[in-house]
Amino acid sequence: MVGAPGAGKSTAARKLARDHDGVIVCGDEIRRELYGDSAHQGNWVEIHDRIVEQLEEHAGKVVILDGTHFNSTYRVGALLTLKTYGWSNISAYLVNPPLERCLIQNSLRSRQVPRYVLISMYDKLQQTLSELPNEGFTEIITHTTNHNNDTNF
Repeated sequence: MVGAPGAGKSTAARKLARDHDGVIVCGDEIRRELYGDSAHQGNWVEIHDRIVEQLEEHAGKVVILDGTHFNSTYRVGALLTLKTYGWSNISAYLVNPPLERCLIQNSLRSRQVPRYVLISMYDKLQQTLSELPNEGFTEIITHTTNHNNDTNF
């Protein structure tokens, strides 16, 4: 998944998991598991180690990495991790609504990302989107929603 906070990545990830009998590996859930709170950023090495454990547990299955991956470095890192653990057909699912929609959806969440952080991440994503086709993904699939918030790929 690729997108700013509040973009709808987790909702889209759940739909993908249902439609493709997939498993979601989510950094927020891992932080909740390790630290008791998904807002706690924690130690990246511990978080990455748990991501790897979950990838090993689900080898051979459809896996959806639910996270922002808002810049090229994070996306390429995720791609390399997946390739290291046996995945070769790796799609980037881009969820990129207008900033205003991200801000509104973020305001409705129980755990809100600070506005300035969300705007910064959104801006960085927009600046690095042109790099996405050259990062090594098998395909890039753009997510859209209709006025009922139904997810479409």
